[in-house]
Amino acid sequence: MSERGTPLKTAQSLDRAPSCQAITPPPKRGRWPAGRKGVFHGRKRASLLFSLLLAGAALALPAHAEPPARVMSLNVCTDQLAMALAAPGQLVSVSFLARDPDLSPLHREAERYPVNRGMAEDVFLARPDLVLTGTYTLHNTTQLLKRLGFRVEEFSFVQTLDTIPRDIRRMGALLGREGEAEAMAADFEAGLAEVEADSCEPRPTALAYEQNGVALGKGTLADTVLTAAGFRNLATEEGVEGMAPFPLELVVEKKPDIVIVPGGDGDAPSLGAFVPRHPALRALPATRIGAFVPRGSWSCGGPAVLEAVKALHALRREIAPCRKAP
Repeated sequence: MSERGTPLKTAQSLDRAPSCQAITPPPKRGRWPAGRKGVFHGRKRASLLFSLLLAGAALALPAHAEPPARVMSLNVCTDQLAMALAAPGQLVSVSFLARDPDLSPLHREAERYPVNRGMAEDVFLARPDLVLTGTYTLHNTTQLLKRLGFRVEEFSFVQTLDTIPRDIRRMGALLGREGEAEAMAADFEAGLAEVEADSCEPRPTALAYEQNGVALGKGTLADTVLTAAGFRNLATEEGVEGMAPFPLELVVEKKPDIVIVPGGDGDAPSLGAFVPRHPALRALPATRIGAFVPRGSWSCGGPAVLEAVKALHALRREIAPCRKAP
């Protein structure tokens, strides 16, 4: 489950823009002090004007109403929950990453919504009642929007199978869609419990291996998915916490039963994308290598993660059938 950053230049520029009280008035004789000549012209005048407009807009923001009529999501993971739960016409914009099939299981649904780049200007123009974002998404933009009086709700970057039902219910409460959210969370919990009830020995080893040889270890969504599906996470057993480089030589030495690699190279493949497909891995006779999970299904903590759990559980039953009780 992985967020990708976007340039912060615009948001940071706004964050550093002077307030009305910080503007130095021009000298009475109509001349700027030495070294300040021309400061109030061109781009700086435009930047100052935009800052003043934003400051004035904060005074005119609509009161917090429930449920919000106009909701805007700036984060690919909040996009998934918002698209799944929002009432018709309630969601007015999603992040541009919502249309990326490698990151968004609802990428086709995202085509129906205008997209944003997570910038303060995007929010200012859309005038939403509620802004949804992640704790690591353009932090300067988030703080600026809060100072301007926008209602911003942040969802944690840390996601596991345990956090998904909570996040679904929280999103439902924010959108005024509690009934729909409760049904969705209950279905997720029931489906997960059914898979976990079928757990048995032996538990084969698995490695979620990303671009540039990065493995997903303890505390990640992938780690909890592998455990629920009946696998042992090789990265966790080797002491990896979170996302960290995992040497190719160690993969070859440990010979995991399966190596889960990204399902596609995207529109701009890189050399790093070929690390999980190295010939040394392909030479391991007993190791199965592939995507194995539906594309984008476990990039974010949402209902689609259950499809990843089920797919891996079926694979686990195939490669290591349960031992019969004596």
